[in-house]
Order: sequence, then C-alpha cells, then structure tokens
Amino acid sequence: MKITTDSRRRTQTIFSADSRWSDGTGLAEKRMMCMQLKQIVQAGFCLGVLLAVFSGLTAFSPVHAGESAAALFSDNAPIVSEIFFEVRDDSFRRESLTSLARNLIFIKKGDRFSDARLQNSLEALKLVKTFSHIHVDTRQEPDGIVLLFRLTPYRLIKDIRIRGKYPLFERDVLNAITLYAGAPLVPEKLEQQEKLIAARYQDEGYIAPKVTVKARQDPADGNFVVDVNIDKGAFYIVENLDIKGNTAFADARLRWMMKTRTGSPFAWQSGRFFEKKLKEDIRRLIDFYRRRQYPEVVIEPATKKDPVTGSVSVVLTINEGPYYKIIFEGNHAFGTHQLKKDLVLFTEGNQNDLGLKKSLSKINTRYRNDGFLQARITIEEKKEDQDGRNLRVLRLIIAEGPRSIVDSIHIAANSALDEDNIKKQMLTRLPGFLEKGAFVPETLQEDLAAIKALYLKHGYMDTQVRAIENHNLDNHKVALNLDITENVQTLVDSVSITGLSAILKKEAEAALTLKTGEPFRTYMLQSDENALSALISEKGYPHVKVQSEVTIRPDRSKADIIYHVDQGPYVTMGQIFFSGNLRTHAKILCNEISLKPGEPFSLKRMLEAQRNIRSLAILNSVRFKAVGLKEKADNVDLVVDVEEKKSYYVESGLGYENEKGMFTQIRAGDRNLFGANKDAWTSGELSQIGYRGDIGLTEPKLLGTSFSATTDLFAEERAEFNQEFGTRSLGLTAGFSRKWLKYYTTGVSFRCEQREQFLKDDRISQNRSEFDPRTIFVTTPSIRYDTRDSFIRPRQGIFSALSVDISKGIKNSLDDFAKYNVDLRFFITPFDRLTLACIGRAGYLDPFGSAATIPEDQLFYLGGTSDVRGYDENMLRFDTGGNPVGGRSAVSGTLEVRFDLGPNYELAGFYDIGRLNKTLNATGSGGLRSSVGAGLRYITPIGPIGLLYGHKLDRREGESYGQFHFSIGYTF
Repeated sequence: MKITTDSRRRTQTIFSADSRWSDGTGLAEKRMMCMQLKQIVQAGFCLGVLLAVFSGLTAFSPVHAGESAAALFSDNAPIVSEIFFEVRDDSFRRESLTSLARNLIFIKKGDRFSDARLQNSLEALKLVKTFSHIHVDTRQEPDGIVLLFRLTPYRLIKDIRIRGKYPLFERDVLNAITLYAGAPLVPEKLEQQEKLIAARYQDEGYIAPKVTVKARQDPADGNFVVDVNIDKGAFYIVENLDIKGNTAFADARLRWMMKTRTGSPFAWQSGRFFEKKLKEDIRRLIDFYRRRQYPEVVIEPATKKDPVTGSVSVVLTINEGPYYKIIFEGNHAFGTHQLKKDLVLFTEGNQNDLGLKKSLSKINTRYRNDGFLQARITIEEKKEDQDGRNLRVLRLIIAEGPRSIVDSIHIAANSALDEDNIKKQMLTRLPGFLEKGAFVPETLQEDLAAIKALYLKHGYMDTQVRAIENHNLDNHKVALNLDITENVQTLVDSVSITGLSAILKKEAEAALTLKTGEPFRTYMLQSDENALSALISEKGYPHVKVQSEVTIRPDRSKADIIYHVDQGPYVTMGQIFFSGNLRTHAKILCNEISLKPGEPFSLKRMLEAQRNIRSLAILNSVRFKAVGLKEKADNVDLVVDVEEKKSYYVESGLGYENEKGMFTQIRAGDRNLFGANKDAWTSGELSQIGYRGDIGLTEPKLLGTSFSATTDLFAEERAEFNQEFGTRSLGLTAGFSRKWLKYYTTGVSFRCEQREQFLKDDRISQNRSEFDPRTIFVTTPSIRYDTRDSFIRPRQGIFSALSVDISKGIKNSLDDFAKYNVDLRFFITPFDRLTLACIGRAGYLDPFGSAATIPEDQLFYLGGTSDVRGYDENMLRFDTGGNPVGGRSAVSGTLEVRFDLGPNYELAGFYDIGRLNKTLNATGSGGLRSSVGAGLRYITPIGPIGLLYGHKLDRREGESYGQFHFSIGYTF
C-alpha cells in the first residue's frame, strides 16, 4: 500500500508500493533489496494484511492518546516494526528536520498500525508548513510493518529585497504581503504577492503600478532571495477640488482642514489622490459642521478619474442643514454649560431627530439621578431664515419639579450583620459632606441587590430585603425603612475531591476558597473549579476537567461539596523546534522558554514563553504551534515560527537646531550581532558646536536576566554657543537597567572619561588647573517613572526621573562632587484638540572632599531652545562682559498649551521660567527670569518640526526683545 499526501494539492491516493526506498543513509534500501527474494513467499501474507487494513478504513476521525489500547488498535493489526525518514535536503537542516518529523508523528515503533493514527501524523506534518511534499510508504515484513516517510522540505526565504518602494516604507510593503524572511518559499504564491503590492500602491493613488516578484536561489545555502521590483508609474493628481452648497463657511476654511489638495508645480508629489484620505476629510468636515451646530449636515463626494491624463476631479456637495440654536429655560439645578454636555446631536448628528431624542434622554437621566423625579422637558420649536441661513431654534423648557432628598435610613431585623456594614454597600446616602442625599428609585433597587449580595457572601442564600418608602409631600423628603429577613446561614460542612492523583489533597484544598466551616457561596464554585483546574494543569494535565457537586441539607444550614476531577492524559513537553530563525541562534530563543523537554506540559508557561519571545526586539512576529495538544497526545512538541527583523541598518540625517546649528548624523549597526540578540553600532555626528563618535554594544538580556547592559566608547569635542570654552572627551561608559512592573525603570551607569577643557581663543586662563587634562570616574544611579501615551507626541501621562552623578576626579579634586538632577513632566488633554504640557527641572551640584573650585564645564547653564526660550543659548545669566555664567544650582519650568489646528499643524503657546544660583562669582542676577511666546509646529511621523518665538518678560539693558527657536521634536 502507498499513501501520498501533497500539502499543496491536498489529495490522497492509494496504490501499490515501490520496491526500492531509502532512509537517507542507504540502510533501508539495502535492507529492502535483501528482502526481495522473500517477496513471493510473503505475497499471500501481505495480501491478507492489506485486506485487514482496508477493512479498517471505515472512519478517519482522530484517535486520541488517552484512549484504551483496544479502542486505538485492532487486535489483529500488525505491529510497526520500524520507521524510517528520508528528508530530501542537502543542507545542514536535514538532521533537525528529521528530528522534527520523528517527534510530530503519532505512530511509534512497537505500536499496532492504525490508519487513523497515520492520518493524524500526516495532518501534523502539514500543520507545521515545513514540508512541500509528504509521502508515506508501507512495507510488510515478517516482524511487522515498516514505514518510510519521504519528506521534501520547502526552501526558505532568506531575504526580501525591495526596490522602488518610496513613498512607502519597507515595513509597509512587507505588511501588505504574506511572505517574510525565514518563511518557506511557495513558488505558486509569488504572483499573488504582485497583486497584493500593486493593490497597496493603488490605495496610495498610483494608477497602474507594475510589480514583479522573483525568487532566485543562493547556491551557497540553497535558500532563496526574493526580489521585489516596483514601478509605480504615474499617480492620480487632484486637478480640481470643488466644494458646493456651503454657505456658512468659506471654501478656504474648509480646504484648510482637508488633506486632499490640488497639485502644485512647486511641490513634488503634491496633490496625489487617496480614496482613504478623501473619506477621512469628509469625516473631519462633518465633525467640524456638527461642532459648529449643524447636526444635520450631509456631504456627498463625487470623483471623476481620467486614467489617461491621471487627473481627478473631486466635487463635495454639502447639504448643511439648518443651524441649531438651543436655548435652555427653567434650569436652576444645572447650569447651561453642564446641560450642553448632554447634547450629543452635536457630536453624533441628528438625522431624523434621533440625536435630539438621545440628548433629551440624557438630560432627563441627569435630573433623575440628582433626585428630580418629576422633571419634564417641553420643546418649543421655531424655524427662521436669518441672513439667508436656515435657523432652527429649539427652546428647551425644563420643569424641574421638587427634588427628593433622603431624610433617614432605618434598617430593621438585621442580626448577622451590623447596620454600618450594610449602609456601606448602599449608594443611597443621607445629605452630608460631598453627599447630596438625592433619592433615586433605580439606585435604591441597586442597593437592595448589593445588600443581598453582601448576605450571600456570608452564606445567607435566601435573604430577602424589602424597602418601605415614606414620602413627605410637604418637603419632599423620603424616609427609608429596610426590612431584612436573613433566614438561615449555610456553612460548608465537608469538601471532598475525587479522581485526584496529580497533586496532594492538602495542596488542592489550599487552593479552594470554599473550605469547611466557611460560608457557602454558589458563585464561588466556578472560581474554585477554575483554581483547581489551573493547579492540576500545571502538573502536566492540560485537558483536566473539574465538575462540582453540591448537596444542601433540608434545613439549608449545611452544604457538602464534591469536586469530581477528570485529570485527562498526562502530557509531557516534547521537543522545541524553531523555523524562520535564519540568523538567531536557537539557544537565544530557548532561553525565553522555561519549559524543557520531558517536563510536565504547562499551558501557563507556554503562554509566558510566547510573551517572552515576542518581546525580543530582533523579531517582527512570532507564531506558536503546540503539535499534539489538540489530539490529546501524551507528548506535545512546540513549533515556533519566527520572522526576524533585518539585522543590518543604516540611519542618517541632517538638519538645523538652535542648540547646535547645522548638523549631520549617521548611525549604522547590527541589531542581531552573531545571531546572539546583541545590538552593535557605530554612530557619528558633526555640527557647528563640535563632533561626536560612538562605538557601542547593547545586551538586552544580560546573562539571561531581565537586566539590559550597554557599553559605549566615545570621543567628543563640544564648544557650545556663547561659551568661552569647549571640552574634548574620550571615555567609556557601561550602563545597566531594568524595567519593573509597567512604568518603573531603574538603572546604574559607570563612566570613565579623559576630559580636557580649552579656550576658544588664545587668552590665558586665570586658573590653569581647569585646562589641564583630567581623568574622571562617574557613577550614576537613576530611577524613572513613565506613563506617557506616546513617546513622539504625548497627550496624556506623567514622566519623572531622578539621577545622581557621583563624580570622582582621578589625581585631581576639581571633579569631586555629587550632581543631582530631577525631571518632572505632566501631560493632560481636557479636550480633543487641546493638550496642556508642563515640565519642571531642578539640578544641584554639591562638591565634597577638598574640592573648592568646580570647572566651568561641569556647571549648569540655562537659556535657549531646551529650557527657557526667548533667550540665546546658555544666556539666561551673563556677566558684565556679556559672557554666559554657570551655576551649581538651576531650576526651570515650562507651561505649554498645544492646540491641534488640523491636518498636521499645531499651534503652541508657552510660558518659561528659570533661575541660576551659586555661581563662581556674583556677576549677573540670581533672580527668576521668564518669557512667553508662541509658535507653529508641523507634525511628521517621526515628530514635530517647529518654529517658535519667545519674548523676554524682564529684558535687561542691551538684551534683545526675544529670540526665534527652530527645533526638531518636542523640547519635552
């Protein structure tokens, strides 16, 4: 018999077997050749075996490991005497693929042959998507059946190279296709990738992009490089953008809010048409109209494309609907600004008056929840034509009625629980501090349910709570009497567990909440079942089932609980196989998996392994497959399919900032050095204030722990603007950090530095020791707390950091000091387009030992783009010669208002303040200096680019009125 399963064709045939086959080493082939002389003798026996096997092919349902032998195999089925594997692969993967296949199949040597088991084995081999062709031969021998699995593995994709991807990023293109580096190459899927990429570029506005995806084999390892060539061609350009029907707002104002714009000959790729962008624009315009009290607005787009010229005409027809003017009358309990918050028609629209009805319902609910049980709203409507604009005036006349107040709460017939404990469960309260005391019937009903739940928690299953309301019609006060019928408390009299062998009974009982003598609570049964299941599952029984059975005595005072445990089959962890890790060593991935082969299988630890591996920065995606778990096999193998990020990277940029003038920078590295999850890099920066070069190495999981380590060798020369001196440094840093919980990070770093301070001109220093080369050793412990919602553009959250530089000069006392730095930032967004940002910084330098003089290059300086704007760099405090002055103490703060103007633009207004103290001499003022200003930022995917102007509030004689500041990214 011969069974063939092709994972691409998904077909199955049965026909006579080959007489020659191999196990990859020639042993099987030689053995079969020696048996050829016996074939005639064995023909009758083989025929009988085949008939027996075919008679068993009546069902193909999976056969599970936990079933009895009689159920699994027929008594007359032959024994599997040998299993061979022939992996048709000439690379180093043959051994690992053979091991993978051997562990995946459900038939083992010595088992009785089962066609159902064979089918499950074939399904498991197909599941891992590693083999393009799976072929099984069977051969009858005197001692049983011999199986030969002939397996042809897919060749892997080692790299995907994309040409012509702009304006998309490489990641955008890769996200559009189903191929990835490390995945098996299926030639039939290449044409599909061309269509997927072309569709992605059509979404970007390109008319007829041409994409070719070709695979070429690398003769060095037999794997494939996929070349993607993209010829985008022309794109649709918005030639005309017409807006019709708008009378309330001018075309220019509406166009400003849109990202769809007509093309300009002065801007490359301007005017490119996106269907998606147009839909976003329409949504934005509708929201704008609704906020301006046009809740019935409807915008209909019409587009006309000309594929020959590539032009698009867009017409937006706006039916503004009437302008709504809503007037509140009779509202005394709530102000108009509070009631306006309930007018959802200005956010959700008002088609067919649904938004108005919903708004009235919310206002009614507001009044009722405040005790106004008889509040009524009457609408008077008037339609007007005002200056050619349709006006719908809605006068909401509110008859608030009396307010019901709780006068007293009396609880009767409670003996098991005291009155204070019961009242704590209630939301209905007497008037008092921060309590209005409003009487709300719906809240009272919730209170009654909460009281019953409290009694149920103490074992009173049949408690009845009845509320009697006494309303005083004169002053509308309500006296509440709660009559409680507690009935019998039910206690757990006995707890027993049946079918348990995986853990000790004492350990199981400790995990239960319902213990002997405890109040019986029905709702805790499910919780205890889950707790017991989780405990047993961790011992290697992932298929465990726990069912509780409760017997309550006739007087309802006692409850007997029996937990029936069906542990299911015992499951051990099998082998762990990785695919897609073309560069990453399997050992690096194994370090993230606490489960080891032979240990009891644990679902919890498997999920932890998934999280750990997904957290590795060298991977784009991770897929886990637990082979054998669904089939309830006694051994589960883990197949981990990973997609690696590209190891090598080069980043470069140039620009201008006030702090350093013109600059250019470059960084190149390998984020997966030697496949060991280490990031090695080199970087350099050249600017108008100096240069810096670095060579570094980062170990994200030091010695397999949660600590990360970074080592950096650097050389730097820096002479900041407006300072008389500069510094040259050569040093080495080593830092260690760890993230705790979700928001906390602690670290410590060490820096050994050779530093030399120099003058920008040839003047002779009055203190020459500062300008001698110095060797410094600095230890910096730090702690950071960060809840910001975004690193690039934060709108909510807190950031705080505290660090201390403990500096020690080697053979000098100039650098003997402790330098404290505190940074605290707040971000609040009270409204959708408005963000308030606040920062406070403080620094203090405390010399110790014999240090009497601190070098100028170690002092704090303020003024400029990063702290107090409106002042030139480092010029918040200066001497009579106009030179900047540094101090051992510095404090600065900023309050900034950021307003979103629309597509990619942000208006900012700020107030900055700062002070420098403890200078080397008494020159300059040590008082607070401040500035105010405003500016415009353009928001890019990598952060904002801004131009701001700061105006000095306490300008000194000879100072400028203010300063412009150009920056890339937020200053905080």
